[in-house]
Amino acid sequence: MKKAIVTGATGFIGKFLVRELVKQNIEVIAVVRKNSENIGNLMDMDIRIIECNLAEFDNLPMLIKDRNVDVVFHIAWQGVSDSDARNQVIQLQNLKSTLDLIDVCHEIGVKTFVGCGSMHEAEALVEMSEDKVISNMGFMYKSAKTSAHWMGKAKCGQYGIHFFWPLINTYGEEEKSARLVNTIIRKIFNNESPALSAGNQVYDFVHVIGVARALYLIADKGIDGTNYTIGSGKAKPLKEFLMVVGQVANRLNGNTNIPLGFGQITSNVIMLPKEIFDLEKLKSDTGFEPSIPFEEGIERTAKWIQKNG
Repeated sequence: MKKAIVTGATGFIGKFLVRELVKQNIEVIAVVRKNSENIGNLMDMDIRIIECNLAEFDNLPMLIKDRNVDVVFHIAWQGVSDSDARNQVIQLQNLKSTLDLIDVCHEIGVKTFVGCGSMHEAEALVEMSEDKVISNMGFMYKSAKTSAHWMGKAKCGQYGIHFFWPLINTYGEEEKSARLVNTIIRKIFNNESPALSAGNQVYDFVHVIGVARALYLIADKGIDGTNYTIGSGKAKPLKEFLMVVGQVANRLNGNTNIPLGFGQITSNVIMLPKEIFDLEKLKSDTGFEPSIPFEEGIERTAKWIQKNG
């Protein structure tokens, strides 16, 4: 691999991926939103920046003249954990943009496409299979991710493009979203007790530096069409992870003793099989090994939030 395109390069995962690729001496073409306020995340790296909005990906062959790109990493996605995640128009545009980008790969001769999946996809398949009424509009995001995964895999197969869409549940410093780990840390720093489920469901987390490394290795060594999961390889009940988050945040908050509100949330609790978190295929095919233990990663994350608000 010598040259890569990264969409969503100024985002949380995107900027860590760009750093990993630069470290591997790969030429990076970073695709960012027009007038992105986060462009500063990339300015200290020797990369090429292309401004192009999600809805305009079909213009990329005119904006990027290169015809020797080895891989496209598609990280860009609007609406992951905020109100946009429940907006069907935005999520349908995410789906269309993914498929448009695969057409671009075919047009300019890219041989490998790597998307960025979510554990929400696996949870949605379990919940939707149950005989019950579904009213959670967060399924707009989950369904769009699943559709992009499945439709993208079929389209890449038709074009002869290697396709990967690993499932990920990440965390780490420099993230500003309202995802679970960040929310717990911020609430404790605000001296509030976060409302949580009982935490009995099996789960896993992986630091964003590990995600970036795994995405690079998948593109470089992965077996076409394989359904990889990127994780720590140490899946266990969610409560055990969150207790570590609470302990670290309370300590950094001046040794407070703010409790975690386990059991306060009872709706939309999905029990995934432990096998979904298995890393053996990823390890055997690519040599990936997680490098940052969970407690260390939480320490880094909490200190960054404490410093940056």
